[in-house]
Parts: sequence; structure tokens; C-alpha cells
Amino acid sequence: MNLKTLQNRIDKKKKSYPMEWLGRSLAYTPYQPRELKDSFKKTQTFTPKQIIKLLDDDFLNIAKSKEQVVSAFMLESLDNLAYIRRYTNIPLIYDFIIIDEYQILESLVYGSDAIVLRADILNQKELKNLSDFALKLGLERIFKINSKNDLTKAIFAKSDILLVENENLIELIPNNKIIISSTINDNSIDTNII
Repeated sequence: MNLKTLQNRIDKKKKSYPMEWLGRSLAYTPYQPRELKDSFKKTQTFTPKQIIKLLDDDFLNIAKSKEQVVSAFMLESLDNLAYIRRYTNIPLIYDFIIIDEYQILESLVYGSDAIVLRADILNQKELKNLSDFALKLGLERIFKINSKNDLTKAIFAKSDILLVENENLIELIPNNKIIISSTINDNSIDTNII
């Protein structure tokens, strides 16, 4: 999707349902963000599992059948996210292009536990501001990185979890970060804790 088109859609939403109203609707949302980092921490008795990216086709049945063997579900649709939140205890990650605080608040209202921020489309200041806003709301942030520049921006934006598309970057990542590789196999994204 074109970023200008996306911004126009967000602006229309803001006019019809202002951010203040959206924020007030949180009082009626029964879902508090669930901890995501614990799902990725390796212990002596637990090895992190996969993240399944749920597409629009039969997503509920896939989620119910995979719930016991995954660490989290990743969704691009807010409607699907809100629907599946009622049926699973697995953390939910909103994976859509985020360029505005409105989208972060909206994802929280719909029941997300974490969001994906793309370092390649945001400048340093935008990435940090969106990261700080998500953190203030209690959402976990996953930074999608493709280059050294993206990694630098993510680190300065207080990243804890990195979604790495370029395996060559892994050796540059500090040891205290959670790394998710983006190797896609049958709609799943493998998690690798390094």
C-alpha cells in the first residue's frame, strides 16, 4: 500500500472517530496487553516456538489447531485480531504498516499485545516517537529491520525484539535483544533466540 494512501485513510478515520474518542473506548475494552517477551525467553525447560502469521483464510481454525505449539500469532487485519482475541490466550501481534499513533491506539482497542514497526519506512524520530507511544500504552514493540541503518534506528528507539530479514545482521545485534528470523514456512515465522 502506498504510504500517502494509508495516511489519507488514517486522516479520514481521525475525522470520523477522533483519537480522543478512540482513547476513551479503552475503558470498555476487556483486554489488557499480554506479555510477549516471556513467550520468547529460552529457559532450561522451555524453548520458544514459532510465530504463525494468520491470513484471512480459515484463520480461526488454524489458530485453534496451532495454539498449543506457537508463541504468538501475527495478523494484518484489525477485525480478525479482535475476533480471534476472544478465542485464544496466545499473544497477538498486529503486523501492518504503522505510520501514525492513531494506528497504535486502534490496535490496542482491537486487542493486540504487540505491534510491528518498520524501521525502513520511518525516520529515526518517527520510529522513536511511535515506539515510545506504544510502550506508554503497554504494547510490546517488534522492530522489522533489513539493514544496518534500520538496526541503528531500532536500537536508538529502545528495541527489545527485532524481526530480522537479513541474516547477515544477526552478528551485529547486541546480545540482550530477542531476535526473530523471518524465514517463512507454511505461513509460519521461525523464532530464533540468540
